[in-house]
Amino acid sequence: MTLPGCALLNALDAVDDTAIFALSADGRVSAWTEAARRVLLYTADEAAGAPLSRFHPATPDDPDDPDDGSASADQLLATARRAGRAESKGWRLRRDGSVFYASTVIVALPGPDGGRNGGPEAFGVVYRDITVQYAAEEHARAVEARWHQLLDTMDDCAICELDPEGQIRSWNAGAQALFGYTAQEAVSQPLSLVHPRADMAPDTVSDVPSGHRPAVTPGLLDAVRGSGAWSGEQRLQRHDGTLVQCHVRQVLLRNAAQGVSGVLWIARDVTDAARLADLDNAGRRVQAFLAILAHELRNPLAPIRNAVDVIRLTPVADSRIRHCAEIIGRQLQLLTRLVSDLMDVGRVTSGKLKVQPVPLLYNEVVATAIEAMRPALEGASQKFDVVLPADPVFVNGDAARLEQVLSNLLSNATKYTARGGTVTVRVRADGGNVVTTISDTGRGIAPEALDRIFNLFAQEGDETARSGLGIGLALARAVIEAHGGAIQASSAGEGHGSTFTVMLPEVQMDGASVPRPGTAQCTGQRILIVDDSADSADSMAELLTVLGHHAQPVYTGMCAVEAARSFAPDVVLLDLEMPDMSGYEVLDALRQSGLGPRVFALTGRSSPDDRRRTEAAGFDAHLVKPLTVEALCRALTDPHAP
Repeated sequence: MTLPGCALLNALDAVDDTAIFALSADGRVSAWTEAARRVLLYTADEAAGAPLSRFHPATPDDPDDPDDGSASADQLLATARRAGRAESKGWRLRRDGSVFYASTVIVALPGPDGGRNGGPEAFGVVYRDITVQYAAEEHARAVEARWHQLLDTMDDCAICELDPEGQIRSWNAGAQALFGYTAQEAVSQPLSLVHPRADMAPDTVSDVPSGHRPAVTPGLLDAVRGSGAWSGEQRLQRHDGTLVQCHVRQVLLRNAAQGVSGVLWIARDVTDAARLADLDNAGRRVQAFLAILAHELRNPLAPIRNAVDVIRLTPVADSRIRHCAEIIGRQLQLLTRLVSDLMDVGRVTSGKLKVQPVPLLYNEVVATAIEAMRPALEGASQKFDVVLPADPVFVNGDAARLEQVLSNLLSNATKYTARGGTVTVRVRADGGNVVTTISDTGRGIAPEALDRIFNLFAQEGDETARSGLGIGLALARAVIEAHGGAIQASSAGEGHGSTFTVMLPEVQMDGASVPRPGTAQCTGQRILIVDDSADSADSMAELLTVLGHHAQPVYTGMCAVEAARSFAPDVVLLDLEMPDMSGYEVLDALRQSGLGPRVFALTGRSSPDDRRRTEAAGFDAHLVKPLTVEALCRALTDPHAP
């Protein structure tokens, strides 16, 4: 029988990768082409009369494919009878059992009467092999799925893809976490969804219809197109209306033809980082302020110290003058220590407190701290009990820092102990550590406050009982921990005194190898003092004269250069900050003049950076105001002495 369209089917035998054949009205093969044989591997005799279901696998290889063998074949024929055409995609079966993925089209072929007598007379069937295309699409889908899975694992970043007009194509879990919109709410919306509107209340931005919002902020795509990428910080808006500071990066996406296919948009919340940066900047500003404050306080302290030392070293008939000088000296010592503590606050809070450990005879460190505090202890009419080990003990330490710690602990002990009370210092070697205990019979510490007292600015007791800034113990802990040691407090409770215990690693060594200060005499030198503060310069000249030196004060940099030629000093004590010339400029002028005095920086600045700068400039020593007689004599004897 010749069916309608058979001639056309035979004409299509040359089509590659496409099986073309015909079915009778009951759905069985009635015409078979060479193209069908090449694809399905059946000969015309083998295929004749076979049902369509023979070419459909009984079990689908793809669980998402609704085409499930014979049922699918019947459904396709039913659709073609009803609608005249049926289309589907699915796996098809060859004679050798192999399968291929095909695009299927079944077309009803009416008879000569146009199908008026009971429906189509036959069906034309086309199987086009699209296995390669399907595999490529599956690979692309798998890659895309893995890509989205990867993006969703990056829950600390909002990542989305935009189309060339700025509409959101994809929205990862990080974007949902950051902005509060689900993927269903965000996809197909403009990126302006997360950009605040200046003319709207923050809590109403998300309610604006998308058609009333610009797709992107002005210049967004222009900026990205210009360079291929853009990054910067922006304030973006969450679903609940709150604003968040984000670091945003945008990268232009291109297709295979190098045309613009979209924009990859990434936002990361930097609110906390910005706050930390602000805190860090605030900390640096505080530290800079404290440095300036310390410098400004040290300048007036210097002439006071000099004047007190002159009175102390000069025979005075009136005992009241000496007594007043001793009072001023004790209070000056406390004020100087407070200024030094203020300078260290910034270093403690930023974790930059430095120590310069060298082998030390610890007995001498303790003795120095005790002698420095003895006037205050004796002035409070307190009993002072000291027990040092019979044999010398050694530590690797920074002598100035350790003396600072012990002075703070002794100061607290005498401050919080009533007149007539007892302060006890014990030092012993114990299990590889040098243990120092400073005990008092004062007001004690409540149990819940024992750890809290080491916090910066922490003070215990009621307002009337508090004194100081709460700096000393925090500094003490920072210094001791920087030495690899530990400090702790104990007390039987309020009214029962307190004990502070300092533990430092012991070093086993011979005491003869510990460096000692030189023994040269501090007298008879010609010393030029250069300071724009006349009180500082004059009082230092008076003190040096009392100590047996020849001293001359000048008050400007220009006068210093002139006086150096006529006075021919052995030593120049040089202030760094003067109106006409800085100390560094005066130093250069002195060196260029051919004069060779030792030049010491005498300044209120004491930071490590300040010391490094004077050393790099060529100063022989860096001395910090107010200068004690002992420190002055050590410097004049040995400029490298601490």
